[in-house]
Amino acid sequence: MKQTKELFAKQMSRREFLQFILMAAVALFGLNNFISFLREQQKTSHGTKTSNDPATHGFGSSKFGA
Repeated sequence: MKQTKELFAKQMSRREFLQFILMAAVALFGLNNFISFLREQQKTSHGTKTSNDPATHGFGSSKFGA
């Protein structure tokens, strides 16, 4: 909390402000995408297949391949 107060009290130019906002947005969306990627990997590693997976239907979809 103290760090955010110091950050908002700091004098900065328009360029520094825009750089700060850009880095915050990249960090926020980058972290979100990384978490989504990990969740998708967790689904596939537990054997839960999505409907878009071609191995969920058709030849080779059963345990013995036929």
